[in-house]
Amino acid sequence: MSSGKLIRWGIASAGKISEDFVIALSTLPASDHQVVAVAARAQERAAEFAKKHGIPTALGSYEELAKSKDVDVVYIGVLNPQHYEVSLLMLNHGKHVLCEKPLAMNRKQVEGILAAAKANKRFFMEAVWSRFFPSYQHVRQLIDNGALGEIKDVQVNFGFPLANVDRLQ
Repeated sequence: MSSGKLIRWGIASAGKISEDFVIALSTLPASDHQVVAVAARAQERAAEFAKKHGIPTALGSYEELAKSKDVDVVYIGVLNPQHYEVSLLMLNHGKHVLCEKPLAMNRKQVEGILAAAKANKRFFMEAVWSRFFPSYQHVRQLIDNGALGEIKDVQVNFGFPLANVDRLQ
């Protein structure tokens, strides 16, 4: 089902997580979502990524992406320490942002990003797709209805084997 409004996506970073996002986005109706540009620190890397995924524009800097008039929302898949800087760049250039987790490196950075989103009247969200799972919605309903009583503490572990993750070696 189409919403009738085309959302034009820009991708900040040409790495593996950005590739995963572009592939996932391609499962949605093309009449609703189109990736129109990708930016990377190196023009060659952006061009390679663009060619592989049929993206019409490859840019050699995140600033070029921020200034693009053809992009409505930017998915930020850069390295974690760059989330703050790139998020601010996009928000301050009028882009809506979906930022990969973690949102930033500390609370002060998160507050800065949220202040920029508010000041620029832009949508900003951390890319935590699991919050849209039906099981999460069910748990939220149980909490809202009081079926679980008063929630005082929640401990959560999220992990996976890291021995074979190249970027962590």
